[in-house]
Amino acid sequence: MNKKYLTEIFTGIRPTGGLTVANYLGAVRPIVELQKKFTPLVFVADIHGLTDKEPKEVGQYVEGVVADYLALGLNPSKTNIYLQSAVAGEVSFLTLILSRLTTVSELLRVPTLKDKLKNKDNPEVANALLFFYPVLMAADILLNKAERVPVGEDQLAHLEITRRLAEKFNKKYGDIFPLPQTQEMKALRVLSLKGEGKMSKSIPAGAIFLTDDLKTIEKKIKSAETAFEGEMTPKLKSHILITKELATEKEDLKKVDDLIKEHEAGKAVLGEFKKVMSKVVIEFIDNFQKKRLEIVKDKDYVRSILEKGNKIAKENATKTINDVLKTMDFYR
Repeated sequence: MNKKYLTEIFTGIRPTGGLTVANYLGAVRPIVELQKKFTPLVFVADIHGLTDKEPKEVGQYVEGVVADYLALGLNPSKTNIYLQSAVAGEVSFLTLILSRLTTVSELLRVPTLKDKLKNKDNPEVANALLFFYPVLMAADILLNKAERVPVGEDQLAHLEITRRLAEKFNKKYGDIFPLPQTQEMKALRVLSLKGEGKMSKSIPAGAIFLTDDLKTIEKKIKSAETAFEGEMTPKLKSHILITKELATEKEDLKKVDDLIKEHEAGKAVLGEFKKVMSKVVIEFIDNFQKKRLEIVKDKDYVRSILEKGNKIAKENATKTINDVLKTMDFYR
C-alpha cells in the first residue's frame, strides 16, 4: 500500500468575508512564506462552513476569499487551491470510516469543540456536523496524505486527533496513512484596537479590515487605545507589531523604534507613532485593494485556479480511498 506523503504542506481557509490584518498576519502570510520552500495545497472549507451557514451563503464567498489570498501573495504556480466540496464524496466517506475509530467522549474532550458548545452553541440545538468537525478535519488532512500542517495553538488538538485516528486505522487495517507533522508558525497575537481581546470581525471598531477605506483606517488607528507615557501595554505592543510586520520601508521601521524609545523615556509621542502606523497600514491595504481589483477583472481567473486545484485534490482523494477500500477488504 502507498504510505507516501502526497502533499508537502496542507491547510484550509474558511470562505467568509471581512478579512482583517490579523487574518493576514496569522493565517495568510505563513502560507505565502511556506510557498518559497514547498508546494502547499490549500482548500476552501465550504463543507466546514455548513456548520452554521447555508450552502448559498457559504458559496457567495468562495471566489472572493480566493481572490483575497491571491492579492495577498499566494502564487498559483507554487500553491494549489481547491474547493472542499469538489471531493465531497471522498471526504464524507473517509469521515464515516474515521468516525468508527473514535468515541463520543473523545470528541467531547476536544478543547475547541468544548469552547464552541460552551460559549456559542447550546448542545441541545447544535447540529451534529459541528460535533463531527474534528473528524471531518482529520479526513481532509488524511485524504491528501499531508506531510506538514501549519497549526496555531488552538488547533493542535485537531492535529493530534488526526494522528491518533491515522495510527488506529494503520494498526487495525493496514499501514497506509503517513502521520502528519506540525509545521511551526511564528506566533503573532494581534489585539483589538480597542483592547478587548484579539482583533476580531465581531468587534468592527477594533478591527482593521482589508476592505476598509483609507479614511476609516486612519480614524480607527487615531482612536486606538495605547498606553500612558513610559508605559508598555499589550495593546501598544500589538500596534507596534502590526506596524513593523506590515512596514516595507526601513525609514518607517527606524521611526517606530525611535518613537518607542522616546515613549519609554516618558515623552508624549504616541500621537506621532499613530501617524506612522496609519501610513504603513494604509499603504499595505491600498496595495492589496489595487491587486485584488486587477484579479477580479478576469471573471474566469479564480475559477480556473480552483479547477486546477480540484483536479489535484481529486487525484489524491481517489488514490487514498482506493487504498482504504482495499485495506479494509470492502467487497468490490
